[in-house]
Amino acid sequence: MPMLLNPPGWAVQPHGLPHWPYVKAVDDTLAARGIPPGSVRASYTSRDQGLTSYMWLTWDVSRTGGSGGLRLHWTERQGWYYALIGMSPQDVLLYTVLLPFRTFFPTPQDVADVAEHLVRTMRVPDAEYRTEWDGAREVRAAARDFRRSVFGLAPVARQEGGDASNTSTESADGEGVRLTIDTGSDTFERAIAAVRAAYGHNIPAPVGDRPEGATPASRPVP
Repeated sequence: MPMLLNPPGWAVQPHGLPHWPYVKAVDDTLAARGIPPGSVRASYTSRDQGLTSYMWLTWDVSRTGGSGGLRLHWTERQGWYYALIGMSPQDVLLYTVLLPFRTFFPTPQDVADVAEHLVRTMRVPDAEYRTEWDGAREVRAAARDFRRSVFGLAPVARQEGGDASNTSTESADGEGVRLTIDTGSDTFERAIAAVRAAYGHNIPAPVGDRPEGATPASRPVP
């Protein structure tokens, strides 16, 4: 049965993850195609790793009909990778980027096309997929606001309405990130938090900040 890894400290159901709509859309499409993964893991990295959303999809050897298994890995900032695994899930034979995808958020149908070809043949299809999933913008915005909330910052929508401090960040697809800091009222720590929330990079935390240390728990996918 598919399993989902719940993130550390997350108090709501798995659908509260910022990228949960993409996880569910991909998993539902794979199931409809007749190639559901044996396990689905979705979470986000620690603060020091940028609070980056990710998911893992795994097919063990019993689901591929071959001499090994398959694992697909997605992150919101790097897109899709795949791994060929041996009889044991810990035995990784190959791990590399999925070149057919030319966007970080390919459509679930395109993901299913590539996954099906890999599951059936253990080879990457000779094709290109350039269409971005129509829910990508909303997931990016949710992930951005999630990072802001971790550092005590208001969502961008609230800031634009004047319900926040003078420190703000804005991001538009293909236009980079614009960061505004009021040096007269914003503290150093708040400015650093805004930078980290905007970019999600591995920027050293201010003194007193600590990475997440709890171990996530597994639970069935609804």
